[in-house]
Amino acid sequence: MTDAYKANDVVDNTPGKLVVSGPSRILGDGVFGGEEVVWLIRLPSADAKKPTRTKDYVAAPTYTVLTEFMDALADNHLYVLKLAPDPKLSMTDEVRLQACSSDSERQKQQKKLDLRDKRFAAIRPLLFDEAAKAFAAIPDVLADPEMGGALKKQAEELGVSLSTLYKWRHRYWAQGSQKNALLDNYDKCGNPGQPKEQRVKLGRSTRAFKAGLSSSRGFALSEGDKRKLAFGYSLITHSLSPRDAYLLTCSIFWAEHVLDAQGNTVPKLFEKALRPTFQQFKRWGRKLSGKTVTEILFGPKKWRQSTKSNGGSEQDSIVAVGQQAQFDGTSSDVYLASYVSRLKKLPPMTRLMLKESRTGIIYGLYCGWKHPSPSTALHAILHGAMECKVAWAARFGIDIPPGSIPGLLARTHLADNGELKAEQITEAEEQFGFGVTYTPTFSGDRKGSIETQHHKDHAHLDKHLPGATHGKPKARGQEHAALGALWNYYEYMRELIRYIVWHNTVEEVPDLAPDDMLLAEPRIAPTRINTFNWLTKQRMNRAVPVDYQALRAFTLPDVNVVIRKNGIYIEAKVHGKMQALPRLRYTSAELVATGLLDKVKQTGKVIHTRMKMSHEDLSEAWLPTKAGMIRVATSARDLTILSKLTLEEWVLYLESEALRRDLAQGATEQTEAETLLGRMATTAAATAEAKAELEKLPNPPAKKKLTSNLDQNRKEELELLDRQEAALNQVEEAAKDESPSDPSAQEEWSASDDVMSAFHADAVA
Repeated sequence: MTDAYKANDVVDNTPGKLVVSGPSRILGDGVFGGEEVVWLIRLPSADAKKPTRTKDYVAAPTYTVLTEFMDALADNHLYVLKLAPDPKLSMTDEVRLQACSSDSERQKQQKKLDLRDKRFAAIRPLLFDEAAKAFAAIPDVLADPEMGGALKKQAEELGVSLSTLYKWRHRYWAQGSQKNALLDNYDKCGNPGQPKEQRVKLGRSTRAFKAGLSSSRGFALSEGDKRKLAFGYSLITHSLSPRDAYLLTCSIFWAEHVLDAQGNTVPKLFEKALRPTFQQFKRWGRKLSGKTVTEILFGPKKWRQSTKSNGGSEQDSIVAVGQQAQFDGTSSDVYLASYVSRLKKLPPMTRLMLKESRTGIIYGLYCGWKHPSPSTALHAILHGAMECKVAWAARFGIDIPPGSIPGLLARTHLADNGELKAEQITEAEEQFGFGVTYTPTFSGDRKGSIETQHHKDHAHLDKHLPGATHGKPKARGQEHAALGALWNYYEYMRELIRYIVWHNTVEEVPDLAPDDMLLAEPRIAPTRINTFNWLTKQRMNRAVPVDYQALRAFTLPDVNVVIRKNGIYIEAKVHGKMQALPRLRYTSAELVATGLLDKVKQTGKVIHTRMKMSHEDLSEAWLPTKAGMIRVATSARDLTILSKLTLEEWVLYLESEALRRDLAQGATEQTEAETLLGRMATTAAATAEAKAELEKLPNPPAKKKLTSNLDQNRKEELELLDRQEAALNQVEEAAKDESPSDPSAQEEWSASDDVMSAFHADAVA
């Protein structure tokens, strides 16, 4: 052997050359007929008449002069093929038996193995060198002049033909001298894919035929009949059962169509022996269409999700954190109560979640009553990019460890054809450099990790809360889940954050941890956040660097606002009427520096515009200006409104207050009317007294005289009031000395009243 070739190599002709008859295996080289030769054996070839079928027969080995063979290789007339090894030839008997799904199949396989061993035992004495205790070199076997006689003698002893013995030996050599080459290939008989033409019905005979009541075993199917059955089989749907599809097919192809008395065409089915049976319909329909009835009813996607497995994991293609994140939304499945009143029930919220694919950490979230949309999806991406979420969690009254919910912008987001499939998302991709990959429709299994996460979240959190729906609609006779709702948005978010922190920092997932981290000393707990931090330290973080302020300006939803001289007010519709919302006034030093407030004060005209703000965080907002985004904040005195209410809840409260005022409008107007009438009565009485005084005077005083002594009049009025106060004090002191039960006390009080009246009259005079 040389470096150019070695035993068991397979060689073939280069295009346009004809040195060997076809792909041939090198058996070895040696001396034959006084010359150095190379022995070759042709590999099993295709049948000339049926190219899809491989011949079971292998031709005898041939030889070529070694120098000519080497020249052919050197001149590129021959080349050595690089063939992949046949896995079936290297399978052990144990593996073959384990692959059997039933005892009967295992018994059949064992019989095949026994037959292989019998064939190998027949040719082994002809190939084995007893003196050397090893298999003889094939060129030596072929050059042995006594080999022909030995083969003939062995065939006679075994009771097989000489050609059979040659066939076993040549098949053994052609396939690399492996014992498994002697296994039969019955599974490839009959030219796979080309069924044999039926002359009689296949399968067992009918009971009627066995009992002599029928002269036919059944209907033998032609190729056309099989295609007709396959056509009828394809008609099966949820509304057309397999039995109905069979009858419909027979009524079309195996029936006589006659006219009834009303002139309608009616199919008269042929006798059973002249048409296919229901079993033939199911067998050939399934065989030709390649689908079972269950697969047809499931549909291609649901069937694939239920039965197919790619044998892989999402971790196979993800090596670094931030390389990919999975995004999906679900319902919280929990009815809540309003913060204003526990009796006011609210529907389940939308929960959008970002889960990093490598470590499984939850790092981005949107939870609110807005419907899923590109805006809410961007809100979740923005929340995920928030580097430190300690302040965000503190809004809900919970302290979380720094870094327990890390911030990142994943390089790729795997999502369905929902919230992230929109022009707004595409613009964000181009602006900030992240990508979105979409799974096929109705293919939740393509992002199985986030779908499984939804089930886990419901099981660990939502199902344990009052007002939980458990993912099921209300059944008849059951109480509505909303009747049990007690928690408000603030309390729910606090518990959700606790759960996310537990998921990221406490739950151990050793399968996700790198092996070096698992084997590290001292031990590192294989939590998701530890895995995330370990990979980041190893410089295996592929997240997209992002300007959080720019991302926030792009992703936060717009709200209508009005700029007044004292700040910015949010505008929203309350009972269909757009109005500025009270208690939500935003300002900042940067806003004052823009001069917008001065402009409003100088012109007297308010400015209507829009600013960026999260509906779940009312404490701050961002106003777009020519100089960039300006942060504005509202008064810290309304902490409950800012930290525990959403914008929608505040609007609902204002609407309820408006309704309360409407219902109380009658009592309010009654009070206002009484006040107005009382004032008018006092004015009328005073006017009458003034007129009576003027009538007593000989001449009416001039208007100038009435207004000329105002200071003197004030002095006299104060003195009068002082005397009245002193008189009242004397009366009250006298009343204290009298017993409350003394009947004269009432009389004394009446007397004091008379005294004051007289005092007043004297003062007027």
